[in-house]
Amino acid sequence: MLLLGPEGFMAVNTVISRSSRSTILAHLRTLRGSLGKARDALMHYKDDRLDRDKLEPASRRVDDLMNMFASDRSDPRQSSAWVTEILDGVELVTNPKANAALRDARAEITLLLDVMGADAERPPSGPN
Repeated sequence: MLLLGPEGFMAVNTVISRSSRSTILAHLRTLRGSLGKARDALMHYKDDRLDRDKLEPASRRVDDLMNMFASDRSDPRQSSAWVTEILDGVELVTNPKANAALRDARAEITLLLDVMGADAERPPSGPN
């Protein structure tokens, strides 16, 4: 379940459990792989370059999120904004050569949002 606040960002707890953090990192690794496959599918022809370039910012945001969740400095608002940027970047690509990889990426984004949303619904507890 996706919870959106008044600014359009997903509502999440400020404290993310260790198990959720591990799950999020696993989804981010899979998402990184899917985006890599999509970019690889778009590297053989000059006409593919425009769509490939649209995925670069999304790939950088995945790396930013991985760094954020690997550290203790997770920022729920920032992570929500970055997930939205990643999804927007994926949605910009129209080249059918990348369809399978982008379908996998969308599925991972959905799972990632589910984990982040589930953490938002859980009341904050003591130390993780």
